[in-house]
Amino acid sequence: MSVTQDPAPPAVGAPPAAPAVATMKPAAPSWALPLRIISGLLFVPLLILLAKVGGIAFWYFVALQASLGLIEFYRMMRGRGLRPYRRLGIASAVVMLWVCFRPHTPHVAFLVTAVLLLVLALELRRPEARQRVEDIAVTCFGVLYVGWLSAHFVLLRELPWRAGTGYEEGAAFVLLAFFVTWSCDTGAYAFGRLIGKNRPWAQISPRKTIEGAAGGLVCAMAAAFIARAWFAPFLAARDALALGALVGVFAQVGDLVESLLKRDARHDDSSDLIPGHGGILDRFDSLYFAAPIVYYYLLIVVFRVP
Repeated sequence: MSVTQDPAPPAVGAPPAAPAVATMKPAAPSWALPLRIISGLLFVPLLILLAKVGGIAFWYFVALQASLGLIEFYRMMRGRGLRPYRRLGIASAVVMLWVCFRPHTPHVAFLVTAVLLLVLALELRRPEARQRVEDIAVTCFGVLYVGWLSAHFVLLRELPWRAGTGYEEGAAFVLLAFFVTWSCDTGAYAFGRLIGKNRPWAQISPRKTIEGAAGGLVCAMAAAFIARAWFAPFLAARDALALGALVGVFAQVGDLVESLLKRDARHDDSSDLIPGHGGILDRFDSLYFAAPIVYYYLLIVVFRVP
């Protein structure tokens, strides 16, 4: 398989532009909220269905999400004058997801080594490049940021094999991560709109407020208790409290991290793929940080898997 690199961006060799300063985005148009609601109503039943089915169907869903997310990420990095190996990065992420789905895949160490050596060797094809280290680094970072963090959706769905529960329980593990995270996002948005005044992260995300962050944390903790009573009886009360607090913090950190990347690349949204929501990265940024938190908490604390 031949691996090609994205074509060079314009103005190669031009001096780097001045650092971007975050500015307040214009208020969303009146149709944005209804569009967000419609998109959510269409996506949530599909997510529930795929989570319940599990197996290869859910793996394909995560692989599609990760591939689209990497396309958005590498497009943003090209806006910074970098030249990531997009196809190789996407292929590496898909292989990583497969290994998480089928952990007994042979020769995993060989595959990882081959990818690294291939990225390094491909740099020999363009001796005129001036940002070799940055191009290599951003290719690998994309695989880890989007690919590896997305792999925790697969790990959550396949966790019953390690936790000794019924395979159908994996749907609850996945939905727990989504439910608590989206409750946090919704709470942060609502409280920020209603009472938000203090903006300590104005250079990263001008609309994020302390009041909104506190509201998101409270809603995440409340959502964890609702989930415990609704579909996650495996959580003790102390687990719901701890997990809600952890997700309430790290989900918002994930949102800020993606905002930081967008500001650095001078993008308002990662794309307009999802009506009313932006791109894949805009919709999954909080989940990239929350899903690992939920997975390792369940693995280590709740089920005590050695």
